[in-house]
Formats: sequence, structure tokens, C-alpha cells
Amino acid sequence: MLTVLFTAYLLGSIPTAYLVAKQVAGLDIRTVGDGNPGARNVWLHLGWRWGVLVAILDILKGYAAVRWAQAMGFAEPYAFLAGMVAVLGHDTSPFLRFRGGQGMATTIGVMLALMPWETLFAIAVFLLAYRLTHHWDGSLFAGMIWLPLLPLLLGRDLRYVLYPVALLPTVGIKKLIDQIRRSGHGIRALRLRR
Repeated sequence: MLTVLFTAYLLGSIPTAYLVAKQVAGLDIRTVGDGNPGARNVWLHLGWRWGVLVAILDILKGYAAVRWAQAMGFAEPYAFLAGMVAVLGHDTSPFLRFRGGQGMATTIGVMLALMPWETLFAIAVFLLAYRLTHHWDGSLFAGMIWLPLLPLLLGRDLRYVLYPVALLPTVGIKKLIDQIRRSGHGIRALRLRR
């Protein structure tokens, strides 16, 4: 089982946004925009095609981690754990000095492997909300809230309700950590200028 978890972590930790930005534009994606090495930052600075590519690759990381655990014949709780570890790998990539993205696309990949129809519905709600409002975070919330809500409404086993509740807050926590880190850099820069 440790081998499966280690593999899941390594899969998650592949810094796709960083690699794509470096290969395409010679750009360290961590130095532009919000500094997040994720699909949205790539989209904003290299264009939607590269952003979509990074999103797909990050989704595949989470999906493959869960499928790998399932293919090895482990019980479902271990597949759940492999998904969590893949998201952790994305958020704390050793290839980026244990810093990484916020894990949304990798989380979606994990959820697609475990709850495909509920996840596709959540993605559709997000896309519709974003089309109507052009507000990223609000649309993300509108879509992702369905990941625990839909299994609850469908009467699925409690673990399918609780797993997204456990996994999704890591995205918000990572976003908060990144904001604190950026504000800390800004304060230090101001002090150096004085």
C-alpha cells in the first residue's frame, strides 16, 4: 500500500503548469499573476489552450492516482486515500521546493474517478455559472458544492458525502496560505525599499 501512496504522491507532484510554461514560453509561472503554478494562471498568461492543457493534465494526475489504487486491488478507502495523497502532492510538490498549486483540477480528477456523474454535473454547473457571471471563485463554489450535495440528495453512502467535504476545503486552505505568503513577500519588499 505504501508503494501505491508514494506513486500517487509523485503523480500529484508533477508540476505540469510550471513545465508547460517553461517549455512554451520560457516563463516561470510562479513569477506572474498570483504566482500559483496552476491551470488558471497559465490560462491568464499563456492563453486558454495552454490553460486547458494544464487543467487536463492535472485532472489526469488525480484520476490516475485513484485508478492505480483500484487496479492494484485495494479496498475503496485506500483509493480515497490515494486521491488525497495525489492532491497533497500537487499542493506540496518536491519538484517546486514543496510548493505547488491549489489542487482544484487534481481534486476534480480524483472525484471523476470516484463519482463520475456527480463530478460532471458539478463541472457543468461551474461552467454555466462562469459563463453567466465571469466570476471564477463564485462559479467554482456554485459547482463544487454539488459534489457532497448531490450524493446526499441521491441517498448514496455517507462516505461519498463526507469525502468531498474533507477534500474540497484543502483548495480554500491552500489559496489562503498562498495569499498570506504573497502578502508577506509584499510587506518584506516594502521594508527593503525604505
